[in-house]
Formats: sequence, structure tokens, C-alpha cells
Amino acid sequence: MQVGKYYYVVTIEGRMFTDEIVVAYGDSVPGLRLTHTTLNTDEAQLFENYSDALETAESYGMEVKRIRTDILGLGSK
Repeated sequence: MQVGKYYYVVTIEGRMFTDEIVVAYGDSVPGLRLTHTTLNTDEAQLFENYSDALETAESYGMEVKRIRTDILGLGSK
């Protein structure tokens, strides 16, 4: 992450998307899709491109938020 740069994250209910977990049933037929989310920006999947974030968000019924990285204590302008 670069300080002062804007990124996009995919969110749901205040939590950020990290990845998908695919659960397969008995004979390897894809089944239920589960997503892993976090409150920690270091663990979240960051997107530099809005369209990539939007594509992921739409596939999971989530929304896109823009975040800016900063140095703790210096604040944003």
C-alpha cells in the first residue's frame, strides 16, 4: 500500500471482502459460495481499478467503497 493513494474495497455491512471460499459437495460439483470478510484493511482485498472492484461487488451483492491510505497521526487533507 502506498501512503496517500486511493484504493477501492468491496464491502458488506461494514466489513471488507478478502476472498471467496468455494465449498464442493461429494462428487466435486461446486456448491455453496462463501465469502471471507474482515475489519482490517491490511487483510482486505484492495483494488486499484474501480471497474475491477465493481465487478467483484456485483458478483457477491456487495458495494464498493473508496479508501485512502495515510500515516497514523498525520491525518488526511
